[in-house]
Amino acid sequence: MQRGMLQRIEHLEEVAQPEAKFSIDCICFPDKEPPFFGFPIEQELAAQIKCPIHGKRFRSRPHIYVAKWRRQGEKARRKRLSPQYHKAWDASFPTDLWPAEEEEAEDRSIFLKLKDGTRLLADGPVCSPRE
Repeated sequence: MQRGMLQRIEHLEEVAQPEAKFSIDCICFPDKEPPFFGFPIEQELAAQIKCPIHGKRFRSRPHIYVAKWRRQGEKARRKRLSPQYHKAWDASFPTDLWPAEEEEAEDRSIFLKLKDGTRLLADGPVCSPRE
């Protein structure tokens, strides 16, 4: 009985905790809204930007392949996320350059073309094309 009561109290304490408030200068991603990256290069670019208060802005994770349909759907999902997430995302990917357009080369490499024309290699071919 005591254990059940302790679990209920712990749960109530978790629920009662106010949402974390971020400083005006903080550009970290919220813990409950980790960043979503379609390509490893996006994570690499975002990791280069440091929060002036906390330094590292998110926990790096191994990249798992993301299908094109999922990458395309991310824009709609991102609209539902918090203002802090948007602030952190915009710090990583300035709106004057992003969103990038995906371009597929003949060898099936994928490039991200930024608004200024810069092309970044996002993904190389998995295997050589058949002849």
